[in-house]
Amino acid sequence: MFYPRLQSFIRCSEQNCVLKKYYHGNKKYMALRTKRGAGQPKNVFASVPTLHAVKRGEQYAVRYTDKYGVRSDKFVPKGKLPAPRWHWDYDLTDENKNFLQEISNDGNIEMLQQARQSPLKVSDWPVLPWQPGSKRCGAVGIKLGVHPIWFKDGTYANCTLIQIQDCHVIKYFSKEEYNTKTAAVIIGGKNASPFYKNEKYHEFCREAGVPVKAKCFRFLISENAALKPGTEITAMHFKPGQFVDCTAQSIGYGFQGVIQRWHFAGGHARKDKKWMRRPGSIGGSQIGWVMKGKKMAGQLGGTNEITRGLKVLRINTRYNVLYVKGRIAGHINQFVKIADSSLYKYQPQSEEEKDKLIGPFPRYIPEFSDEELPEELYDDNVLSLNSLPIVS
Repeated sequence: MFYPRLQSFIRCSEQNCVLKKYYHGNKKYMALRTKRGAGQPKNVFASVPTLHAVKRGEQYAVRYTDKYGVRSDKFVPKGKLPAPRWHWDYDLTDENKNFLQEISNDGNIEMLQQARQSPLKVSDWPVLPWQPGSKRCGAVGIKLGVHPIWFKDGTYANCTLIQIQDCHVIKYFSKEEYNTKTAAVIIGGKNASPFYKNEKYHEFCREAGVPVKAKCFRFLISENAALKPGTEITAMHFKPGQFVDCTAQSIGYGFQGVIQRWHFAGGHARKDKKWMRRPGSIGGSQIGWVMKGKKMAGQLGGTNEITRGLKVLRINTRYNVLYVKGRIAGHINQFVKIADSSLYKYQPQSEEEKDKLIGPFPRYIPEFSDEELPEELYDDNVLSLNSLPIVS
């Protein structure tokens, strides 16, 4: 005895009885699906090759064999091939590759030597004096890690090490060119390989006379703090004791729950109450819907975070390293945007406060200072490495 759904597929045995393949679907749509290809539904029963057919390679016998039906021993199915990755030296010999790298390195050295010739001495880029409300540009650094620093009173604080590496001015926008309210400047940091940047980015850096940069940041400045493209910025752009703002991209943790993202307490860990790492109720009886901005699970990290009012405790002039009090966002080797603090209490209002709260205006120029810089500069409260140890 057959089931009723199978009876429509059976023909009498006297008329060459044929049991058609059972169709897993609604009869209502069977006619629409059987219009293609000899009255049989398409892709209803996928043909599964046997193990011996797979070993013989019968599924590739037509497309991937020669006229004699022989397949190469080096044959790899298309689905098993690695994804194509374009590389700049994929069709170059080792000799040509080394030759291009030598040319790019020589060009970078020449541009760096030209950029270090103090372009502010040119008449069309004069050094203007500081005025109340002036705002100078910052620098681009790289986070090296965290290190403790001891003070003279016996206490210590953790400091973040930021290295200012190959930092140059790329482009300057006057007030009329930018937004008619304030001027702006683009600062680039850390030389990058020129073989992995496009032509527009090459031209953008070549106009400034500097090598291709790995990262660029925009700084809003006043017009009296304008800098010529190609000007180098070192760690002496800041001074020990001043306060800065650091902006960096935080570590991205992906999609996280409410306990790790918002530090929820969660529920009790009982077997009959499976409510341990859940947020609980997300709406109210009077509201009837979830309020906008509700703390829920989502992407954690990977955003630009700014930390304001960090004090510079130590400067290494040899390696251009800043020791900033406190911690900032981001992992090691993350790019950091460093600027004078935007907090009102750390902004100078007079000439005397300007010498204490910010660095040289508009930047540090070695030709204007005849004294030789020491390798280490410390804040007044920091215990230097050369001083005697603390004795109670």
